[in-house]
Amino acid sequence: MPGQPPLLSARNPYALAETVLNHPIDWSSIEDKRAFLEEVLQTPYEHLFDPKYGGPVYLGTNLREGQVKPIEYRTPQAPTAPENDGEPLLPEDVVHLTDLSNVLGDLKEVTVRSAAPARAGGWLVEVAAGGAFADRLRDAVFDRSVLDRLISVVQGLDWTPSGGQWADTGEFFDEAAEYFDPVQGALADCWLIAAMSSVAWALPGQISDRSRATGPADSQFKHMFSYRNPDDGTVHQFEAGDQIVVYQGTTWPMYGRSSEPGEIWPAVIEKAFAQWRQGTTSDHPNMTVLNYGDCVWASAALSGRTPQYVGHAGQTGTQLAQLVKSHSQSYRTVDPMTAWTYDTAPAGLSYTDANIVGNHCYSVLGWTTGLLLRRALNATFARLDTLARDAVLSRHGAARLLDPFWLSRDFVVLRNPWGSTEGTAGALHGSITLRDEDFWRYLDLDVDDGVFAMDFASYQKYFAGTGVAV
Repeated sequence: MPGQPPLLSARNPYALAETVLNHPIDWSSIEDKRAFLEEVLQTPYEHLFDPKYGGPVYLGTNLREGQVKPIEYRTPQAPTAPENDGEPLLPEDVVHLTDLSNVLGDLKEVTVRSAAPARAGGWLVEVAAGGAFADRLRDAVFDRSVLDRLISVVQGLDWTPSGGQWADTGEFFDEAAEYFDPVQGALADCWLIAAMSSVAWALPGQISDRSRATGPADSQFKHMFSYRNPDDGTVHQFEAGDQIVVYQGTTWPMYGRSSEPGEIWPAVIEKAFAQWRQGTTSDHPNMTVLNYGDCVWASAALSGRTPQYVGHAGQTGTQLAQLVKSHSQSYRTVDPMTAWTYDTAPAGLSYTDANIVGNHCYSVLGWTTGLLLRRALNATFARLDTLARDAVLSRHGAARLLDPFWLSRDFVVLRNPWGSTEGTAGALHGSITLRDEDFWRYLDLDVDDGVFAMDFASYQKYFAGTGVAV
């Protein structure tokens, strides 16, 4: 189908770090989160968001001929140390690049991380080991117990990952299903978490709790879910209990979770989808079967609708703006919309520089307009948010928008299912308002919650496609 998304597979690096350490992390206490991620995942932060670097965010896949595809992951062997056993290399030890082969391996497989001019016409180059030498480092970080939590080859009917346990940790709803509730865990199921957020946002009430008691205790329930397969129209029902996978001895979810403490609906729905994929009624399904999928398909399955795909190649920013607006009312999407990025950044673009994640799915929440003030002397721009725009229109009328000192630009509002890591290319800052059924909801684009807005020209370039459930 033209414009259909690839197999989306980006994992949440913050949840991935918890999986490697096998315990929850209080991220609010970490001053330098980027440095912490680099230390735990043994990968430069700049190499996390594009599959071409082979980073752990895309564990279980590789990039072949420009497409991300799953691989059969082997069981790690005991890592062996390089010949110098980690001792620093002295200047007299290295004269030619070939002198580094004992620590880097085949120089043809070495990855250049950065290169910058140095004094006296030389170059400062940072390199990383390649081939089998790189595998040693990866296998030291992602040992068999870690892989068992992320990529399981055992498809038993009753499953518990290494270092985890099934536990009832809260209520299905704390208040109601909200767009900001679903947060992706360590599984490569951005496609499902983003779809949950889009459906909760666009169709309030669609995600509901149909429960029944399963025991005399007040807190023993099972929840029924009915999903329509967009491929053939068949309806499938699943019952899932309140138990979710948490780290042993804790109440912290290993996989999908809610941003609301004590709320479990995203994790329970995630479990129901695992039952569907595995073809089981077990209340402890193998959650790793959820790795890789299609967020437009998932949005349609959750809402009982039909998926539609629009590839960005050949589209203009203006056309994409009209697409989002046609499925929105008062700036908010009223049909579940998602967007996905390319397998790897297109030529001339950098996902790292834009803080955009490759081979990843985002929720589309709607659109907004930023009024820009052009400073006549230096031609720089200062953005005014939606409220300031409305104030200008109220005081001066629509004609002021034609003033050469003012410029209006439309932006698409997106959410990263990680609940963090907002895009910076063509970004808008400040507060915006979108109509949420009965009230105007304020969104602060400068808060680290995964929500950001980017102009449609940048959206057309960095994202591969947009999908909607209609």
